[in-house]
Amino acid sequence: MTITFVVGLISEEYLKSKNCMNEVLHLLKERNYEEKILPIIIGNPRIYSSKNRLSYTKYWQDEKKELEKIISSHSPTAVVNEISELKVVERIASDVNEFLGYISNIKNITFSELKEEGYKYILESIGCENVSHLVSLLLISFIPDVEKKEIMIDEWFEKYNPTSDSYSIRASVARDNGNFVKAEINYKKALELNCNNAFALNNYGFMLMGLEKEHDKARELFIRAIENMPHLTEAKLNLGCLLTDKFDEAVEAKAQYEEVISYNPTEERAYNNLANIYKRLSPENKSTEKIICDLYEKAIELNPKYVAAHLGYGNYLSEYVGDFKKAEIEFDAVLNIDLNSRELIKTLKERIAVLKERKLKKKVPRNDPCPCGSGKKYKKCHGK
Repeated sequence: MTITFVVGLISEEYLKSKNCMNEVLHLLKERNYEEKILPIIIGNPRIYSSKNRLSYTKYWQDEKKELEKIISSHSPTAVVNEISELKVVERIASDVNEFLGYISNIKNITFSELKEEGYKYILESIGCENVSHLVSLLLISFIPDVEKKEIMIDEWFEKYNPTSDSYSIRASVARDNGNFVKAEINYKKALELNCNNAFALNNYGFMLMGLEKEHDKARELFIRAIENMPHLTEAKLNLGCLLTDKFDEAVEAKAQYEEVISYNPTEERAYNNLANIYKRLSPENKSTEKIICDLYEKAIELNPKYVAAHLGYGNYLSEYVGDFKKAEIEFDAVLNIDLNSRELIKTLKERIAVLKERKLKKKVPRNDPCPCGSGKKYKKCHGK
């Protein structure tokens, strides 16, 4: 049985975030939800009077009206994502006051107090009695330097009895250092102590996928991770990639990405991967052209520096849509983000030149726009 426990960092931004509010309001539907939510106050959210709490309800009602206005001005097929988003906003507008009423009536801790006590409040709240060793483990997991992290985790094992999470962290450190044998040993030990450790299951599967081996086992690990933590986005994205690349099961992968978007509409990777799926299933189908373009554009809107989305979109525009000018804009965006992509972008633009020439050789009516993208009529450009 999976037990969900949400640590909510309650701030003004949190209470006005679709992603955050959608996640926590899902939990309100569960029995004894009070035992599964741990609010941490950041800044000064206005939650301690009826008047201020209702201001958040009004905020979400206004968001709902604005979205309804946008949707009503377009055809349903053009606003599929917005219609799905409207359902989320409607639920938030309806339930946000109940959530605010609950957290305003309980004893809360601020984030600064939480840091000062070494995160003990969180660990004690989820049932840990002797928490000092777990606090140490948590702090080690935040160390960015892989070599230092490896030293610290080894020292931790000398002091404390190992846990499933400690083995999982040591496995990930070994993986990042390229010691895959040590990593696998530790992932297995983590799962021996807790076979339902979703993070260990996902990370073990991710390592196998990266090593290009045991694809069936990696698939099983991702599925088990999702069974134990249904909203573990990394596992769903990893499973989708594995299903597409190694099992040719694009439809099943598509379902994983759509599920991610349903509970986290700001996950840019899901939109990008979903666009790739549509492109794979029907690259030259005009009926899906707008869907694919919209998905890539959504991914880029959410993360303007998302190189993979710019590349995927540029490739689709040049190879299948024939919009070479816009494709070059996407490729130029990649170059602006990563100067090391210069040779790749040069190759892609050379490919565009070939496609332009190929298109020019086809019979074009003299008064039609020139397919080279100049904006001139064909007869006054390449049709001379």
